[in-house]
Amino acid sequence: MEQEAVAALVAEQKEMVQLREGILHHFEQILHQDPLIDEVGFLHPTQFQSLEHIQTGNWTSEAPECPWTYLWCKDHKLAISMEILPKLYSAARHAYTNSAAAKDGPLMETDLMRHSKALLILCPDMLTAWNSRKMVLSVNYDFTKLKDELQLCALILSYSPKNESTWSHRRWVIKKVSEHNHDMSEIIERESLLVKEIAEKSKMNYRAWRHRCWLIPYMTREQVLNELKKSTRWNELHVTDNCCFHYRQRLLLASLDICQVKNTEDSLDRRSEVHLLWKEELTWNEMLIRRYQGRESLWNHRRFLSQWWVKFLLNSEETECAAGTSLVDLFLSQEIYLLSDCLNAPADEFGEACAQAGLAALYILWISRQVPAVKIKLEERLHSVGSLEDVLARACPERSRLWMQLIA
Repeated sequence: MEQEAVAALVAEQKEMVQLREGILHHFEQILHQDPLIDEVGFLHPTQFQSLEHIQTGNWTSEAPECPWTYLWCKDHKLAISMEILPKLYSAARHAYTNSAAAKDGPLMETDLMRHSKALLILCPDMLTAWNSRKMVLSVNYDFTKLKDELQLCALILSYSPKNESTWSHRRWVIKKVSEHNHDMSEIIERESLLVKEIAEKSKMNYRAWRHRCWLIPYMTREQVLNELKKSTRWNELHVTDNCCFHYRQRLLLASLDICQVKNTEDSLDRRSEVHLLWKEELTWNEMLIRRYQGRESLWNHRRFLSQWWVKFLLNSEETECAAGTSLVDLFLSQEIYLLSDCLNAPADEFGEACAQAGLAALYILWISRQVPAVKIKLEERLHSVGSLEDVLARACPERSRLWMQLIA
């Protein structure tokens, strides 16, 4: 009886291994036959059954373990039943481990890339698998394989948009391409579009926006300016997202670096263009601040703009206008006028006017601390509104003790 039980257990284990290997083989076959798969979904078994019915009508299978009852692919969309995920992952990891431990050779590389792809789709945090793919791709430069690698990363990011391992591997691939291909315009355009699509689906995705910032050094001057124009509408629709404003700041700094290149014929034209761009950014930011009250991201962006703008005005050779008033004084007057409007805004039921007044007062305090050269001029201009202490106490009286400590 014991021998029969052991034999039955061995047969059952062998059957399970064959089942896992069969499903893994079918899974890898789908990935190979349709390299343009751009979306993966992990469905509950009940959802997957309805998907089968939509695809093939009253389609059934006599063998419940048939791979077709767990995998579905159509129109470059792949669905995997959650019922088979543990077995599929176990088979993929076992196959990858065996291929990674095998001896070097073309066959080993093919198996390693095939099994690691299946494993990473199921578990994108497997850093060892990513490193194995880097090892294979580093042997010989192949632009086609690197493009396929970008496709794999995009596929994983479609359902795991904040996966740091995938973003890191994508940057490695782009850097690898840049070492052999100096024209990165097309790749940069695709990357920017990809990040925009992912950011639409995944709000406050810091990793996606950081990847977009990482691409800026690879952009041409025209692409930098174009990205600024294209991101304007996005920022207007996402005024609470600090990530998109940080991206604009990096673009503005990149445009500033470009205009500071010496020994160029149009350096003066570029410098004036950047100065006009910065001034328009300040005007645009003020418009958003007045339209959307109490949004901290807008005031943080204005801090960044004001810091550079004041330093530019202080260092400019033409700091006097026709009326004899310095441009710094004019800028400070405009900021005090904005502060006054925020302090005098009528109260609302949502408390946005109160939050706006507090942010405006903090902004003025920040300017006096961050740019000491304008502190005296700022205090002189504040007489029309009140002293800095009065402004802070008026904006947020419940924090009066904190304001006194900061000023002291």
